[in-house]
Amino acid sequence: MYDLADYQTKEIPGGGKHKMDLVFFYPDQLEDIDNVHIIVEGKLNKVPRTIDEDTLGQIADYQYSVWKAQRTRAFVPVLLLHGTQLDLVAFTRDHWYRVELGPVCYDKQVVRKQDIDKVRLTMARLYYLITRPSESFGHICNVSLGQECLRFAPSPDENSALATVESHVMPAIGSSASDDLFSLTGYIARFIHPRGRLAHVFRSKYKGMDAILKLSWTPVDRMPEGAVYEILEQADVKGVPKLHAHGLLKGDFFGYRLEYLILEDCGSSIEDHLVSKHKGALWSDAFVESVKSIVQQTLRCLVQARVKGDILHRDISPGNIRVARDGTVKIIDWGYAKVIDDEDMDGDDEATRGRKALLATTAKRWRYDSNEVLGNEEAHDPLTGTQLYMSIPVLAGATVRGVSDDMESLFYVILDVLARLQTTRDKVAYGFDARDNKTLAMVRAGCLSLERHFLRFFGISSCSDQLRELLGRFRKFLFVSSDVCIASGLIVEPETSRGTAVNLLEPYVDRETFELLSDKGKDMLTPKESARQMPSIRPPRQISSDSSSTSLPRKRREPAEPTEEYEGDDPFALDAKRSKL
Repeated sequence: MYDLADYQTKEIPGGGKHKMDLVFFYPDQLEDIDNVHIIVEGKLNKVPRTIDEDTLGQIADYQYSVWKAQRTRAFVPVLLLHGTQLDLVAFTRDHWYRVELGPVCYDKQVVRKQDIDKVRLTMARLYYLITRPSESFGHICNVSLGQECLRFAPSPDENSALATVESHVMPAIGSSASDDLFSLTGYIARFIHPRGRLAHVFRSKYKGMDAILKLSWTPVDRMPEGAVYEILEQADVKGVPKLHAHGLLKGDFFGYRLEYLILEDCGSSIEDHLVSKHKGALWSDAFVESVKSIVQQTLRCLVQARVKGDILHRDISPGNIRVARDGTVKIIDWGYAKVIDDEDMDGDDEATRGRKALLATTAKRWRYDSNEVLGNEEAHDPLTGTQLYMSIPVLAGATVRGVSDDMESLFYVILDVLARLQTTRDKVAYGFDARDNKTLAMVRAGCLSLERHFLRFFGISSCSDQLRELLGRFRKFLFVSSDVCIASGLIVEPETSRGTAVNLLEPYVDRETFELLSDKGKDMLTPKESARQMPSIRPPRQISSDSSSTSLPRKRREPAEPTEEYEGDDPFALDAKRSKL
């Protein structure tokens, strides 16, 4: 059984701006938002079979607080008593579902036997719900004893990515039993969306190694991140984190899958690495060599992912490029990656057959429809990424992408990091003044057209000659063709061929990357329309149910153009962070 507490006159710690009426807590646990099992809300409603918008918005705020605090949630249940009617309102990642439990009392002067039977049935349903164990009602595992650490058990079937998870209390320090347990105490705070995709990230030890756990909810018609890592591993792409364990915990839960990834801890961000390694010696020769090494390793990973694995990252940002203490660079967060569906997939050579077999095996293991997922990823090309680091063609609404867009994102990341390390900063640089997408694209095109002064417009007032040369060559590689700046042309013609002067990057890439760019540069760098028919972007599919369902109210600040929605790091969080600088 669970503990019932009254919170009508006091706030639950961490419970948001609304006061919950009644709450069922896990037994023998602290009464805070971390241990809420079921929320109870009461409303006096003259029309008991309807839920007004104010009430729905209020309980939506409750469930958002629970999603943020409880990282093993599968859905959030709310018992709503309005009038004489008791309903169960369940919030999943993208919808809310209402199940009518029945009346809890009589509203008649003359009571008939069927009225008594209805109330008895309601009470029986209520008793059933409030006595269900947490692992079968709201969570992915049993959390009644405290969710301090998890143990994952992959499927014994190598053709299936399905796995199971158990919750454990923290074992004794030094106990060998803790080797395969992952502690949930090292939570890495990040923005949590009220609906849609959700990722909880933790840092801890796993089998004696520094590791990261990522619990990720993604739509079932989009690419699983674990599947992307498998393809990259098979293709032997350098610069990708090592996977210790991964799998599916929920294959299809109301249109969303839950996957877990346990990866190596890849170090710190570029900025933190440069500051800690070159403290007191910024802009020195050693500092410049570190920047060159970061650029070289990141370009190698992006190019190899495209050529060997036919993968585009699509969300290159400062937080997704990690640098270890020894300078090793790894690109993380491949959750928005896309598998390129090239025309040469129609061939019958050994390489093509092997790639087809790999994609088919991966789709079977991760339980997704390959044609549906690849089509949906193509349809989301114009929306995916972090706005501040999107390429000009993507900002302008390009419907297809190439590795040149990922490389351009890297260009902006380096500019941004160097700008942040300047000793003096006045106002937000023009090149990073995030407004609506098309305005930012036009402003950037104007800044990049000024060869001698473009660094100033991206916030870099002083720079060593070596870094100036690196950034100048990178600019020419991406935005100059036949001695003409094509940055503005990319807004009108996003498929414009670019990146043909590979020799410009030769001093900053290794031999293999240079050869890959030289051999396949034109076809690889220029985005092309796929032969696959792209579906229109649609809301997540409705799940048939006997209960009523509708979309969860979205509570977020709208962008300047309501038709554009960003996937990746939250654009408004970045905008707010930049406004403080």
